[in-house]
Amino acid sequence: MVIGAVSERDTGEATRARIVEVALELIADRGFAATTTREISERLGFTKAALYYHFRTKDDLLAAIVAPAMSELEALVEHVGPVTEPTVRCSVLAGYVDLVAGHADLVRVLSADPAVRHSPALAGAMPLYERLARLLAGAEAPGTTDRVRVRAALGAVHAALEHAEPDEDPAVVRSATLAAACGALGVPVPKAG
Repeated sequence: MVIGAVSERDTGEATRARIVEVALELIADRGFAATTTREISERLGFTKAALYYHFRTKDDLLAAIVAPAMSELEALVEHVGPVTEPTVRCSVLAGYVDLVAGHADLVRVLSADPAVRHSPALAGAMPLYERLARLLAGAEAPGTTDRVRVRAALGAVHAALEHAEPDEDPAVVRSATLAAACGALGVPVPKAG
């Protein structure tokens, strides 16, 4: 390998990353069903064949778009044992707030676009989301009240972050979101450090 040369693999990965970025922009603006592979390839200056070289189907592209968020959600929920302590539940909730904030455009698409909900790309999301709900409830088999509190907490996170105004201070939005969600769960809000 020549020093300073860019390998074909690095170029391919950079191209895939750029495709994912552009596709998410278009999908966030127009919706998954309404965004065509032609529009994505044109925005990139590619032929459709070049796009299909990297992603055979639009569902394959969606899988690549959601993969980072899915990996983060998996890391958040898989390494936490059975939880009952309010501080641990709040910590898991804080991680989820950060995940949603970091993937705000994607979360908007996932929550607003019915065409995405039944995509094979999201097949692994439901078990992770169910694990998150059990962790936040603090029980493996939460009762109705706990399930309602979890839905209220997660709804607070999504509503607060998906509808945040561009001029709002992200730190203030995060803090207020976490406080509202902890309140819905009935756990104490962590003190600012």
